[in-house]
Amino acid sequence: MTTINSLTPEASTSGASEQANINANFDLFISLLTTQVQNQDPLEPLDSSEYTNQLVQYSMVEQQIATTEKLEEQLTQLKTQSASQFVNYIGKEVTAQGGTTELKDGHASWNLDATSEGDATITIFNDEGAEIYQEEIVLEKGDNTFEWDGVGSSGTNQGDGAYSIEIVTKDANGEPFVVQAEINGVVDGIDFSTGVVILQMGELEIPVGDVTGVQGIL
Repeated sequence: MTTINSLTPEASTSGASEQANINANFDLFISLLTTQVQNQDPLEPLDSSEYTNQLVQYSMVEQQIATTEKLEEQLTQLKTQSASQFVNYIGKEVTAQGGTTELKDGHASWNLDATSEGDATITIFNDEGAEIYQEEIVLEKGDNTFEWDGVGSSGTNQGDGAYSIEIVTKDANGEPFVVQAEINGVVDGIDFSTGVVILQMGELEIPVGDVTGVQGIL
């Protein structure tokens, strides 16, 4: 099922509120200024340059508020354009960094990119962090694939869901080496609600920044 958690750009009311306050204060200032001029002592008139300075200051603040409102409008437009772009991921198969993938219909797999060849202990955990399965394998330098049929160490078939792996490696000299885990999946939804674009693949949630490849043209 394709889902999109709607992006609702939060329309900031701070600029409008500040503008309303400035307008109210400006009207009050003009009213007080007019009253002051009407009732000033003709023998000691108030300095007109001070009026001018205060008017200029109010004008500058109004311009700053207007600029802020314009920037907020542009930011909202950019968010909307970005949302439209990422919707194109839906239905595409992507590859992403991460050790968590989905077990579905008795099948789960990980791509393992090893910096060296050697032995590795693969431990699989469920979404509650409980150890489910462990296996000793041999990795070649470069690309490898580890597949799991969903049967735990106890011989019990595990239910569909998200499962993670932990990899402990050892080369011919007994030294550990680095393995980068990646997963594949078809995007069936997009979540914009947190401010970070999240691709949804079944029960998995993948930050778009973790994507390393996309099959098909976006």
